Amino acid sequence: MNFFANLTTGKLIMIISVLMFIALLYFFIRDFYGKVLEGVKGKEHDAKPIEPVMTASLQKTHQLEEVINQKIANMKLDLMAERLRITSTAEVLKNLAAERHLPETLYQIYFETRAFPKKSLEAQQTDLEWHAQAGITDLKVDPLPLDDGTVIHFTLHNYPYALTAINHRFARTHYVELTLRDVDDVRLFVVRIKANETTGRDILETAIIEMKSGDWIDDIASCRLLMDKRKTEVQLMAEHREVEMLKQRFVLNHSNNKFSASKPDPSRKKG
Repeated sequence: MNFFANLTTGKLIMIISVLMFIALLYFFIRDFYGKVLEGVKGKEHDAKPIEPVMTASLQKTHQLEEVINQKIANMKLDLMAERLRITSTAEVLKNLAAERHLPETLYQIYFETRAFPKKSLEAQQTDLEWHAQAGITDLKVDPLPLDDGTVIHFTLHNYPYALTAINHRFARTHYVELTLRDVDDVRLFVVRIKANETTGRDILETAIIEMKSGDWIDDIASCRLLMDKRKTEVQLMAEHREVEMLKQRFVLNHSNNKFSASKPDPSRKKG
């Protein structure tokens, strides 16, 4: 009775306000946690279908990576096989070039014809006859205006060829690059040759850069045989002249026979 007797209107309002605030705070906290729980449950519910999608995507990625790696490995194997095949082909062609003396033959053609335009008409005619013995006809030699070199046009077995020679000079080395082309300007053979700088004739090193198979190999090889035949004939002629000279210098006359006839016969007795 005393508590309610002392309860004034102001205190009553304050108590009611506190109770209402507590009630509101309760409902607010309940709604807040309810929403939080619903959000967590919603995320869990949404996350469940995403996980298998990500797993499937990762599996496809790994499968694609394996396919790509396998293709790369196959490409590497194919490249290695192609490299071995090309290397084998290059070795076969290089051995064929060495066996047929292709670098030496082309260099000899260049060496013997490079000064052709500077010679007199009589000397040029002599050179044409000389080269014809090796099967080389329709000879034409022109300098290259933009390069330190020469282009030589000639015919072998009724087939025209062009031999380009470009000199490369450096501080410590010098070599000539020879390129043989056919009538269609297709490169058939490219070789770099380092010769004796004093004589220019002796070959010191050769390096085959490019080579295509074809009938031209037989043409150059036959030219080599004719060159060797021509050289042998020249040597035989020189040896024949030497023998003739020896025959003229050292003559066996009949003086011994005369001397034998003038000697007295020891079997004859003086009478």
